[in-house]
Amino acid sequence: MQESNEGYDPVELGELDKSNIETETEMRKRLIEGVQKNYDEVWGFQIVGTLANPHETHEKTAPMTNDEVESVVSDIREIKRLLFSRLILAQASLLPAALRASSVEEFLNDADVAESDLRDLCLKVAEPALQVIRDACADFARRDTVDEENDDVTDDEVDESEEDDDDETWEELFTENRRYSKLHSADWLLRKYLIKSGLLPPKERKTRPRKTKVTICGQTIWNHASEKAMSRDGWLQFSVMAKDCSLENAIQLCRNWAEFSDLNLLTLWEFFPASNWVSWGSNRLIQQLQELSFFPYFLDFDAQQHTHHHQVGGRSQLRRQHDIVETRNIIVGHMKRNDPVTRRFLQYLLMRAGEVLVLVRDGKTGRVITAPPEEHLWTYRKKQGIGRASKNEFANVLEVGPEYFDMLDSLRKWWFSFEDYYDIYIWDFAPGQSSMDTYNVIINELKNAWRIRHPRDVYAHMEPLLRTLTREDDTMRTRQIKAGEDVQTLWHKLMDERNQFVLFNINGETVTSRNASDDIAASPYLFYNDANVAEDRVLFPNDLTSDKQDAPFREMKNGVNRIESGVLPSTVKHVMRNMARMELEDNGPQTVPSALNNDKDALWDLPTIWESGMKLLKSGKPSGERRKLLNGTGIDAKHLGASFEERFGEHETLETMERDRSAEFKESFHDGDVEPGSKEKYSEVQGKIDALLGCEHSGSTDWIWFIADTMDWLQVRADDDDYSPDPAAPWPHSFIVQDIVRAFVIMAMFFPGLEVTELVTKLMESTPFEEFKKSPLFDPKQRKASRPDRRDPTSYKYRSKQFWAKWDEFFKKSSYFADKYPFDWSLAIRPVVAQLYRAGVIAPLYAQNDMQIVSGIATANTEPHRPDKLDLFINYHDRYGNFPVAYPPSFVPPSQFPAMLPLAQKFAKTKPHARFALLRLWSAPHFYPLMVGLQNRLGTSFLDSVGRSWQWKFVPKDMPGSEFSIHHTVGRRLDLFREQFGGRVTHRADLILVMAEDVEELLKMCTAVTFVMQTKPWLREVDLWKSFIDVDLEFLQNLEDFWLD
Repeated sequence: MQESNEGYDPVELGELDKSNIETETEMRKRLIEGVQKNYDEVWGFQIVGTLANPHETHEKTAPMTNDEVESVVSDIREIKRLLFSRLILAQASLLPAALRASSVEEFLNDADVAESDLRDLCLKVAEPALQVIRDACADFARRDTVDEENDDVTDDEVDESEEDDDDETWEELFTENRRYSKLHSADWLLRKYLIKSGLLPPKERKTRPRKTKVTICGQTIWNHASEKAMSRDGWLQFSVMAKDCSLENAIQLCRNWAEFSDLNLLTLWEFFPASNWVSWGSNRLIQQLQELSFFPYFLDFDAQQHTHHHQVGGRSQLRRQHDIVETRNIIVGHMKRNDPVTRRFLQYLLMRAGEVLVLVRDGKTGRVITAPPEEHLWTYRKKQGIGRASKNEFANVLEVGPEYFDMLDSLRKWWFSFEDYYDIYIWDFAPGQSSMDTYNVIINELKNAWRIRHPRDVYAHMEPLLRTLTREDDTMRTRQIKAGEDVQTLWHKLMDERNQFVLFNINGETVTSRNASDDIAASPYLFYNDANVAEDRVLFPNDLTSDKQDAPFREMKNGVNRIESGVLPSTVKHVMRNMARMELEDNGPQTVPSALNNDKDALWDLPTIWESGMKLLKSGKPSGERRKLLNGTGIDAKHLGASFEERFGEHETLETMERDRSAEFKESFHDGDVEPGSKEKYSEVQGKIDALLGCEHSGSTDWIWFIADTMDWLQVRADDDDYSPDPAAPWPHSFIVQDIVRAFVIMAMFFPGLEVTELVTKLMESTPFEEFKKSPLFDPKQRKASRPDRRDPTSYKYRSKQFWAKWDEFFKKSSYFADKYPFDWSLAIRPVVAQLYRAGVIAPLYAQNDMQIVSGIATANTEPHRPDKLDLFINYHDRYGNFPVAYPPSFVPPSQFPAMLPLAQKFAKTKPHARFALLRLWSAPHFYPLMVGLQNRLGTSFLDSVGRSWQWKFVPKDMPGSEFSIHHTVGRRLDLFREQFGGRVTHRADLILVMAEDVEELLKMCTAVTFVMQTKPWLREVDLWKSFIDVDLEFLQNLEDFWLD
């Protein structure tokens, strides 16, 4: 991934000190007595006296037993002979003599061996490169193998990294590439496309010669270096032979992540008698990260020292001046690629945008997978000068990006020789923070990612390794357990109930400790808990249903994120189709399928039922009056649809954006609906409506004339394609016909007895719709008997004080609410927050998680109609006066909204055959489908039960006065047709009452209202499951109050 490391060759690693050639006697002495540990590269505090770091081995490496020393020395003798043979194999001038010789002595006495070649060989043997030592140790481990597990490579192999993005569509890949185009270190997407299209060969592994064994000086070895991970015995031998190398150099010889991970853990548990390897875990804090598989290679935790704000006022003789420097703590490291722990850890950090910021690069491709907005990439900025600081702009001195990547590549001390990792950058949101605050966020989320419920669980992932190790009681030497040996394993020592786990609190230079058991009993939030479990079920549903654990990390995918990525889905679709067409045309024009140009798209195309109906209507030669109606409404020009490609080129950019946005936002709306079964019901209804619209017309065309009359009544034209940029204007736009036909079909399902709805009625009686017709959707009496299982929509402003009493009582007692938050509340609301986040309805807020900055706090409560169900409610009490609410002059409280039943009763007094419809606009339990402007998002922000800051993308129902927001929105739209409706349509918040003298008029009115509400900007929908259509006054009078509110 890193360009500066492209020429990296493990063979060229630093060589050992030539003045420090060790004899076998000196080696024995070193292993038997131990040597002083080298703490030159160690910084920060250490904890001594633990199972992993005993007092006895703090200053010196643990002595090895005589038996272990004899075994290691014997092995090393053999390894040196293999090393000698491998060095000869690499020197062509010596190879003929070596192949002839049956021993080293015979080879050395061969007259054909040049003295200069022999001198070069002796120098290499005396001071071999680390890669050569590693190869020899690996040769020793495989000396008795017949073959290498089908490891031969005779043909070029495709690198698996080319398939890593197959879980994403081309559209998603294209969007993500554009989103982070300024941060990628390689044009990974272009390469992928060229490979897929056959224009570029896939990445190839180095072609290796066929593997065979050769005999050098009587010693049989393979003709190639081992490509496999080396065993722990091999690494033990390596650590003894390469006694002066550091672990930073050794890990560059690892073939894969698993080998590196084992090497790391063995080092932390002092398995290797290497004095320099102690610097790997440079202090206890870094060791904890390494134990949990996060491996930092760079950190700058000096933000507090470097941040300052110096200003000189203007009242002195000197001019006003300012000198402001702001820095953020940052830590950069690697974690295993495509690993479930890594996926969870990164997701948890992304949800804490008010505390830390995260950028992730793919180690194989250089692709940036996630990053914060551009304005938050800086880690060091300043502004200096004359005058007021507020009038000056910050200059970013350092910011995370390609130049920063290159800088760290030049500073870092170690590399991987494999690519199976993520490169992870984590830095503070707020400048000048304590480094321990930063560290605590990281370590806590690492614990959660490993799902650690108790301090013992920290070692759970090490269990397979620790069960194979033991520690000598007299020397404290950690060694491997021999076959058949009956000794206590390190795992059993760790799990001993007598062990005491201690938690340390670091405050500046002060370190205090306390018993972990006491803290666990006092707070359920110290470790992973049931609330985390409930949240994870929502965040990672595939973990429950899929056996694939090596899935790559990806940002949350939802409709809102796709729109906010900066690339419209229609634009991506257009580009992808053109690319596909070009590929096919390369093979000949005849290979381009017509479906590529003519496929139906429900979002863009005219419904089939309309096109086929209009074809039949026009063939019947309508009368002059009717022809005038078709022309007057523009329907005559809209009888046939165009393909997506044709329409895409014709539409205004703003219209395309709003059309795309509506489809994507609706997906997010319904994904954020936590009412049980609601999303499934919605999907079923929309699927059936789409199916009706996709049917071929047959029979009478009266319904088309009905639509034409309705359009004429509303004074709407179908052929006016001049798009109105006014977001409040319902038209003109290009989708009038689609919208009004859909509105008619929706309403026609509920009016089966009319001639004009005959087509829809017949279709509903056909087999595909048979079960759907029997659903409670078409039985209002059955539906009205059950109140929806959702919270009440009342906003914070109109909740009684008693409703917040428990929260107020709790808040007064707590120093910091998240530390003592009632656990049953947290258990109830965290899955809700997770679902809203996953849907894109809320997003992490880039603001400090402070109650003076974030306006609300998430709480849980029950309601009288749901006494046993805690739900999410947000308390927007402005404790510090930082969020004053300014209501518009037109503001009306819910108590002054029209009452529906009295209006219906008054209407029915003079209309004996009056029919009614209550049309409820769709909304989720916690929000309305109304957008929150960027300037207003801080005012609706909130902190959740674990102190994470969130912003709403859509109006939360708890927002003070939210009732007026939806009431005002609906009212403005209905007011456009006040003359047509003639006082027969009124509304109360999101509930619309339609009154008509008879059924025919009610169908027309309901179709008009549905069309008016659902057309541009295409974000509002009639919720059929919560509406009652074509009912009488008696039905309304028997409804419970909540249906009329």
